[in-house]
Amino acid sequence: MGIQIANLHIPSRSNVTGEAKVFVAARKDAAHSGVFVVAGNPSFDPAANDYPTGNVRLVVDLSDASKGTFASTSIDQINSFGKHTPTAVVTGKCNFDPTGHELPLKGCRFWLLVTNNKAANDPNGTPDVASFVVFDRTGVRVAYGTGPAASGDLTVSPSTD
Repeated sequence: MGIQIANLHIPSRSNVTGEAKVFVAARKDAAHSGVFVVAGNPSFDPAANDYPTGNVRLVVDLSDASKGTFASTSIDQINSFGKHTPTAVVTGKCNFDPTGHELPLKGCRFWLLVTNNKAANDPNGTPDVASFVVFDRTGVRVAYGTGPAASGDLTVSPSTD
């Protein structure tokens, strides 16, 4: 049986926007750049929508991971917390568009954590951080990564809940 990351069942007022490129030197090899890109705009406003909305895109080129683009088909959960370095956790379902000789994947689910550590125009602050994992329908981990943003900006609106 595959592992399962526990998730919360009630979304909180949350808003994530932006795009960031993350480089992980340990995940670079002859066939992989060691880079993943996180982009999207998942959100939940209980005054406007019954469920979370938006999208997430993960472009993955890391060793020990399926190479290609994971694009959300639904945002199942989003929660944010924190005031000074707001953090959001997003889960959902996704499709996979492989790059090169990768095999098709079915029934993918993703988990994403984004931390907004600094303003986009602050060259001296702590970089934003992104972490993700993707499992297929059989519970096999097919992609994962964690690291600081090398470029771009991820914004998490602080939760008032």
